[in-house]
Amino acid sequence: MNYQPTPGSSLMAPVKPLQPLAALDDRAADASRDFAAAGSYSLYALERMLRDCTEQPEWRLRAKLCAGYYDGKQLDEVKRYLLQQEDVEERIVNLIRPIVNSVLGQEAKSRTDIRVEADDDNYADVAEVISGRLKEFERETYAHQSVSNGYASMVKKGLGWLHVCRNSDPLAYPYRFEDVPIDEIWWDWRGQKGTRLDDKCRWLARMRMVDLDEVVASMPKHRAVLEMTAAGWEDPRMDSSHMLGEPDDMQLTSAYENERRFNTMYRKWDWMDSARKMVKLIEIWYRVPAVAVCLQLSPTKRVVYNPKDPRHVEAVSRGLVKIIKGVTSQVRRALYAGPHRLLDEATERKAFPYVPMFAYRDDEDGSPYGLVDGMIAPQDDYNDRRHRIQWMLKSRQLYMDSDALDTKFNSIKDVADNINRPDLVAILNAHRKNGQHGLRVESTLQVQKEQFTLLEQDELMIQKAAGRYGSNMGEAQVQSGVANQLLVEQGEQAMGEMNDNYAYARRTAFELAVDLICEDHREENIKTFVGQGSSRRAIVLNAWDPQTGAGVNRVEEASIVTAMAETPNTPAYRQQTQQQLKEIITALGNNPQALSLLAPVYIESTSLPNRQQVADDLRDATGIPKPQDRKAREEAKVAQQQELANQAQIAKKMQLAELDDKDATADLKRAQAAKVSAESEMLRRKLVAGGAEAEVDSTVATTEGARAAVNDEDAAIEAAAQDALTAA
Repeated sequence: MNYQPTPGSSLMAPVKPLQPLAALDDRAADASRDFAAAGSYSLYALERMLRDCTEQPEWRLRAKLCAGYYDGKQLDEVKRYLLQQEDVEERIVNLIRPIVNSVLGQEAKSRTDIRVEADDDNYADVAEVISGRLKEFERETYAHQSVSNGYASMVKKGLGWLHVCRNSDPLAYPYRFEDVPIDEIWWDWRGQKGTRLDDKCRWLARMRMVDLDEVVASMPKHRAVLEMTAAGWEDPRMDSSHMLGEPDDMQLTSAYENERRFNTMYRKWDWMDSARKMVKLIEIWYRVPAVAVCLQLSPTKRVVYNPKDPRHVEAVSRGLVKIIKGVTSQVRRALYAGPHRLLDEATERKAFPYVPMFAYRDDEDGSPYGLVDGMIAPQDDYNDRRHRIQWMLKSRQLYMDSDALDTKFNSIKDVADNINRPDLVAILNAHRKNGQHGLRVESTLQVQKEQFTLLEQDELMIQKAAGRYGSNMGEAQVQSGVANQLLVEQGEQAMGEMNDNYAYARRTAFELAVDLICEDHREENIKTFVGQGSSRRAIVLNAWDPQTGAGVNRVEEASIVTAMAETPNTPAYRQQTQQQLKEIITALGNNPQALSLLAPVYIESTSLPNRQQVADDLRDATGIPKPQDRKAREEAKVAQQQELANQAQIAKKMQLAELDDKDATADLKRAQAAKVSAESEMLRRKLVAGGAEAEVDSTVATTEGARAAVNDEDAAIEAAAQDALTAA
């Protein structure tokens, strides 16, 4: 598409939303009560979103039930009433909690750190800086604890939420990483895909009650509207005689009209607590269609055209890049206090700051459910069976004649109510007809062994429903170590799908954290330091090369190629690594180079309090650079290459010297062969002169044989010399 961007045009222009027609919706036709800006979230859209929330599948009751079973709340009111009628105590043996705790403990055991890597070596310094900031982010925001809480909600309820944002408190750490209760989040049910929210999800809302004074302190320009709402609009400022011509009064009038119409659909006490002075804030993240102008730098890389970037302007003016104009989506943020709009702004985010952690999804309606959902039925059977056994052990049968009791002191009801008491008192009738068998209490019910068998089966069924076995919880079900290990692996494989969803959500949340860190490192010539001790060095971000004019360590460009990589950092992982290193060191034997390399790594894998310092001292003693000392690593690499080059040159010289020795030996043998030939010729001549022709022929033959041997040896020497030259 041939398109020339206008100088100074914005990066992204939102498309004006469609206005509903009066013929289609009478309530939407009255748009005069809402003064939403172009592309913003209108009050009509808010009402439509809230109506959509009420029409979604009611999966939250199911999630609440699963959480209650984990907490031990496994008896409803009907079951409690029946137990009271049978005089059975409420005794619950929670078999779900230890199974879930074993899964949560596995997450804590295999927890990993996050680091940033660059796909391009030109941005290695940027990745190192962002990785250090991300490490600080994890520590200051307690990110791992929030992830664990989200994972616990995911396992129990089927869904957990993570929120990555900036902190509005100027005295606190500038970022926040928190887990959010599932009852506070609502999202576009029609725009979800699998276990994530893609770009088809048009909106996501978070609703929670907040104290009114906090909202007023954060947004003082809405103070009048919020105070009037909390007071029930009983204020002299609402007098019609003071409304004409005053902007504040016109704002109050519009707010009052919006609230009056809003309350016809939603009750006010659902979003306003006048006694506690709390208001429900509705934070909405939504997407609107927007027109964007992009520059195609490569087949797979596109950037939004920035008119303030001289490189973009020059590239467009010279026709060096391809320009693409199309429709994308812009992420915006709106904030409501009931029907009152407090904020509506555009953002530079590519995704919503809330990350879902789905365990499993229902195939029919997409409702999330967790690990506890399948364990409820066997847990109920187990509880009912235990209560039944308990009732059978306490049951008594009462047999009496009609005239067995003395009605002056007790009745049949008194005896029946106290039949299970060990101090039962029954006054009999002295004038009863049957004097021997007037009253008899027996316990003839026997607890059958089948009840205990079914009880054990219910306990095993809970483990099978969750995919966990006794080996995963420290109970050795088999004697063979190999079979026990297979059961452990099978239990971990059963958690594969859920843990895979967890890993994806965790990675996505930390990618949002990296985006926030990169946004705060886009200023020109930011000087920062990385490393510790002697390896500490300075890095300048967003600089320009004065000679070529090219960008150096541009964070905005490097953020596209930075990737997340997981580094295990748990005691169990260190113990496993230590055992592997020990076996490798033992196998290498007395190799000094291998020991100098592996010994510091082995010390770092231990639990010594000063293991890092000891490992660094050992590296200094052996001349090995530290892992964080990038400059030393480069110098060591250059020194190693130089050493290899020197060794290759020495080997070449040795080969040439050996070749010279072989040439000298060949010359000596040639001289000896020539001397023998001359002497043979002189002898032949003397013999010919003496008439001994036969002896001459024999001597000549001997001489010719010696000469042939010398020639063969010369050929072998020349071939060896040629091979030596080729190898050199």
